[in-house]
Amino acid sequence: MGFTIQQNQTKVKAAWRFQTNAELSEVHLLECSATLAEGFDPVAGQLSLVLELESRVLEAPSGNARFSVRAVVHGKSADGKAPQDEFFTVSCRYALEYTLRSGYSASLEDLDAFKEGNAVFHCWPYFREMVQNIAMRMGLHLTPLPLLRLAAKPGPKKRPTEPISQAGVKAVSDGGNAE
Repeated sequence: MGFTIQQNQTKVKAAWRFQTNAELSEVHLLECSATLAEGFDPVAGQLSLVLELESRVLEAPSGNARFSVRAVVHGKSADGKAPQDEFFTVSCRYALEYTLRSGYSASLEDLDAFKEGNAVFHCWPYFREMVQNIAMRMGLHLTPLPLLRLAAKPGPKKRPTEPISQAGVKAVSDGGNAE
């Protein structure tokens, strides 16, 4: 099991432009909350994890850039019998600050692409550790959250092309039966 962030090639290039000109300098926990359903008695294999991610550009003045990333993990019924039941939830919001290379001015496109992938990826180890620590204190014996992966978003599926006749009318095969 794993969680994946997918970006198209344009966003990957924009994020790359930012990351080659930036250095992570600070990570701060801004908010954290956790809940556990009363009377929940965890049984191995009983939980399915659902992840929500939200990222924002906080500010990008000359010389640095700040982002916020909210990560929420929900533990739900794995058997699907009670999909509306959340047995536990852990939510954290982090602020990430990056120092920018002198002379580099980040475009809105670069900032947007970076916040959706790389900024989330950079705070993931902090969130994984927080979830593991809180879950242990709740009496949950979770395996660590899976790795977060960055991947290329698949392009649109190509529809099969149909042969076109010289006159622009779709050619239809007669199955080899000539008239």
